[in-house]
Amino acid sequence: MKKQSFCSYKNAWKIVLGLAVLEYVALVSAFAQQAPSAQELLDAAHKASDLTSLGSYVLQATVIVNPGNSDERRGKLTISRDHDRARVSLEFPGHAEERVISGDKVYIHPEQWMLFAEGLSEFDQSWDPARPQKFSIRGRPTFGKVHAEKSHERDAWCMDEKFGIGKNWLCFDAATSMLLREGSSGKNHKEFLDHASAGTQLYPQRVQVFRENMTPFEVDKISVTPTPLAEDVFKIPKNSIEVEGCEGKTPPKATSTPEPDFPKAARDSKRQMTVVLYTLITKEGRIGAVQALGTDGYGFSQNAEEKVKTWRFKPATCNGHPVAAEMNIEVDFRLF
Repeated sequence: MKKQSFCSYKNAWKIVLGLAVLEYVALVSAFAQQAPSAQELLDAAHKASDLTSLGSYVLQATVIVNPGNSDERRGKLTISRDHDRARVSLEFPGHAEERVISGDKVYIHPEQWMLFAEGLSEFDQSWDPARPQKFSIRGRPTFGKVHAEKSHERDAWCMDEKFGIGKNWLCFDAATSMLLREGSSGKNHKEFLDHASAGTQLYPQRVQVFRENMTPFEVDKISVTPTPLAEDVFKIPKNSIEVEGCEGKTPPKATSTPEPDFPKAARDSKRQMTVVLYTLITKEGRIGAVQALGTDGYGFSQNAEEKVKTWRFKPATCNGHPVAAEMNIEVDFRLF
């Protein structure tokens, strides 16, 4: 009797397990069959996350550079937006920046580079890849086939995003259509976490950013509050430079790029490095500002800055006419 009972339980367990497997396979198959097109996915993400539908609002957040390390720094990000106008400000102890966006123009101070370099200039729209790309110089993207994956233990729709010779990937929550992850590799990606709502719109309360050759950072305690904004909020800052944007903005093309000298101390110790530089390239094709996004004890950053100041470009264009543009440039120091 005991043996029969054991066999019965064993067979019953097999049946239950088999049904569970069949149910899981059916669920996966159904999930795969419901894959939207890339455009449908982008449209759904835009509908869910477009904060401009709130009217005017203020986004506030804490920016943490090098989180969890001994040299961690914390600052405050504030974005005040009313549709196509915005004031973006960033405050760290001993350092402050601000820029104003008005339509297809952004007004920046040439010595204030951190907002752009850290990707914070249009941070409140960074989880909406379907938004108009007025200030991007990557070109118009094309998208690959949508496929199912798991992201943060959630069912997600993922696809490749191609622009020129570059390629990213994007993953969206299958249930809410919100962007969960984007990147070009494991070392270069963003995580959009802990989604909350403002009215009918969703936004992440935390964003982690990982970049090769640059310091990691995260934006935490993000809040979005719909509120009326006074007209003087969008007053253009003094001593600012106008940078024009448009959809399909063509990037600057380098015409003269003399190589920086390899630091002697680094050569002697066989050190190598990639320096990332923020640059503002004028509509005349010259370097209007340059700043190394990091420091080192060998002179790589200093040598790269000094030499890149002499570089020349065919300027960026909008609708056929030359315009100023911001971009990050990588300079490799390698021993061969």
